[in-house]
Amino acid sequence: MTEDHIKRQGGSWVELWRELKKRSVEPFSHASFVIYFVVAVIVIGGIGFWIELYSYLIFASPSTAQEGSVSALRTSVITFFPALAGSACLQLVWAESHQKSLRAFGILFLCLTTVIALAISPAAVGNSSALLLGFLSSIVALWIWWIANAKQKDFLDIDPDAPLGGNKDADLSGDLDGFTF
Repeated sequence: MTEDHIKRQGGSWVELWRELKKRSVEPFSHASFVIYFVVAVIVIGGIGFWIELYSYLIFASPSTAQEGSVSALRTSVITFFPALAGSACLQLVWAESHQKSLRAFGILFLCLTTVIALAISPAAVGNSSALLLGFLSSIVALWIWWIANAKQKDFLDIDPDAPLGGNKDADLSGDLDGFTF
């Protein structure tokens, strides 16, 4: 058996899980990535949720109807995760030209997100399980965004494609004397 054959045992499933694990762990070593994720995706992207949570915690009193105050919080959660997961899944589909299994992963989660959003949206006003499912789906949506952007050069502290060592502004050694066409 060749090394390539041994490496490929298990098919593309092994490669998919390996890539997902790699993309889940590697961005933690880039401060820029983590800070962007927290500030832009969680804080600013989830601003609707944070406003509704603040409103619920500050303005909801035990004497008010709890269902009415929880309704807006549920709606904010249920509208957050499909937007985030949908955009991240489509990013995987369009950006991954070399790894078809990641593209398929993106399509799978896009379909699952759509089904979950449609299943719990009618229950958004009166069903407390919709809030729990919305929270869990939001965590998955955040992970999918993380996976989709794990290799975005704009978010990484170093450019993985840049040459290592040397001064990029220095003159190159050697010359073209004696070179003819």
